[in-house]
Amino acid sequence: MTVFEEIKLKLSPFWDDFEKLMSSALVSKSNMLNAINNYLLEASGKQLRPMLAIAVANAGSGLCNDKVVACAAASELIHTATLLHDDVVDDSDKRRGRLTVKNAFSPGASLLLGDYWLTKAINLLITRGCSSEVLSLFAGTLEALAEGELIQMELAESLETGYGDYEEIISRKTASLFVASVKSSAIVSEMPSGEIDAVSRYAYNLGLSFQMRDDILDYYPTSVSGKDSNCDIEERKVTLPLLCAFSNNPQMESEIRNLMRTIDPMHPDKERNAAVVTQVRNFVINNGGLESASEILGNKLKEAIGALSVLGDSYYKEALTSLALSLQRI
Repeated sequence: MTVFEEIKLKLSPFWDDFEKLMSSALVSKSNMLNAINNYLLEASGKQLRPMLAIAVANAGSGLCNDKVVACAAASELIHTATLLHDDVVDDSDKRRGRLTVKNAFSPGASLLLGDYWLTKAINLLITRGCSSEVLSLFAGTLEALAEGELIQMELAESLETGYGDYEEIISRKTASLFVASVKSSAIVSEMPSGEIDAVSRYAYNLGLSFQMRDDILDYYPTSVSGKDSNCDIEERKVTLPLLCAFSNNPQMESEIRNLMRTIDPMHPDKERNAAVVTQVRNFVINNGGLESASEILGNKLKEAIGALSVLGDSYYKEALTSLALSLQRI
């Protein structure tokens, strides 16, 4: 049993309420909409964000309640909506080993369903009586998610991404929703302000770590990582391992950036693109990019775990620590 599965069992009955709310909130008069919703619900991922929301509410001095479950569901709805949009932007055919909605149904269906899940998320928060503070928190997150994606697209075009740009992108694209999931839960469970600040810091550093780990895994073979490798290089994204390799071998930075500028997904000569991708990947591996990136990841995870020190000892605090430690394993 994985740490995720174990925590879900411990979170009952709140986890059961979360799953019921997700299903009931998505019932529609449209048969097509119901079919696509069921297709997505059958292949849910780790559901890390709602897990964090419910675990934090149980770990703090507040009271886990129906509003916490609504915040957990809203975070999963928003996360899935962003994936539905990303699949169209990135022209992705598969996710988690299954056809994407874009491929199984249509690009239009994927975009519209993403919009539908976003509106459902906000509606859930309103109907469950969540405060304007919580609504503002999620609204700000939606803004950050969109801006982060656009900033990344712009920098992929210019290939001028530095470490500050990289952290800003992953802060907006990934960490912002981790923070919204956790902080909203802490607010509605009426945790003390000190605990709210602490779990928000935990979520922020955990969100950064989650994306850093994903970016490191992109440089590992699919047989090791379980995901398609080299996607970031193919999409001309400058992520943590490459930035670390630049830091370790600055003399080669300009040459490698110029080399990446020659990658063109629309170019008919696929072998040429593949050769460039291999060169960039080898540069990262041969210049300690993965090792240096893993060290930065470890430091972020230490910051996340350290933030939990204000919470009293409990199974749920240990679970939050275990979730962070699980991200250190590649």
